Amino acid sequence: MGVTYTLIKIRNPFKPEIEPVEIMAKVDTGATLLVIPGKVAERFKFPVIRKQTVKYANEETEEKEVVYGVEVEVCDRKGVFEAIVEPRKDYVLLGVVVMESLDLIVEPRSLKVYPNPRSKLPMAEIEEQKTL
Repeated sequence: MGVTYTLIKIRNPFKPEIEPVEIMAKVDTGATLLVIPGKVAERFKFPVIRKQTVKYANEETEEKEVVYGVEVEVCDRKGVFEAIVEPRKDYVLLGVVVMESLDLIVEPRSLKVYPNPRSKLPMAEIEEQKTL
């Protein structure tokens, strides 16, 4: 499968006075978390909630800041997420946490992101309900 990119909207729901931005996101189903450029984190003044060690594809590790309150809208679905801040990137990396939470899929032939056709709203898979 090739590389997939999709246009997303980012905003800070806690700072409505800051206009949202549309930005190109690289969809990486092998990445876990959302990664945003440093300039995006600065623009929206997302609060840093912790530092986290990240591991790159080349096996190198580095400590990065993690911010909270990043509202992401993709395919008319939105949610609020944590994000790793990567000052050297100029694009967003969309990992599986966002993809799963918003119930989005990558169509392999067109390399486009779509809402899961099995659901009209984002659907989460959870453990089977047991009666007490």
